[in-house]
Amino acid sequence: MIGYLFTVSTAIAQIECSGVYLTANDFVAGKFLPATDGRPRSGTAEENVMNSKYIFVNQMGHHYKMNARDVYALRSCEGTIVRIYNEGYYTLLNPGETILLYLVVCTPVSKGHVLTRKYYFSKDAASEIEDLTLDNLKAAFRDNLAFDKAVETQFRTDNDLYAYDNSYKCYRLNRVYSANK
Repeated sequence: MIGYLFTVSTAIAQIECSGVYLTANDFVAGKFLPATDGRPRSGTAEENVMNSKYIFVNQMGHHYKMNARDVYALRSCEGTIVRIYNEGYYTLLNPGETILLYLVVCTPVSKGHVLTRKYYFSKDAASEIEDLTLDNLKAAFRDNLAFDKAVETQFRTDNDLYAYDNSYKCYRLNRVYSANK
């Protein structure tokens, strides 16, 4: 048992730049905990954790075994954040913005199929993840009439919703939202 904990603590020490956010509040506060799958590294830390049923979280020097599906999100050393939601993995595109946008890349299952990208959003960090469509966005913010009107005038198609605004260094959707709160 002591040897096993030593192995786990060594593995955790190797990936302290990556870890997990246990809750949406932890994510908003930027509070992540180092985590590992308990096995020697053979790939990126987030791949190891994502492909494991259990992870070991280091919280103030104590190691806890958790079901990998019970964490809010994973963070890699490169800064990539992947939210775990309803048995799926959603790559967060804009962690510092209000309306969170996610990307899921669907790899081809057989010859002839193509790689597809599907975009999602959540109203905030604690909200459920939905398809990024004009209808879903308007429904999520139905209490904000100014934003609803701005969405109608600024975005013609669903594909316009994930456009990045280089001059403001944010996604256009969030710039429109900030101007119409």
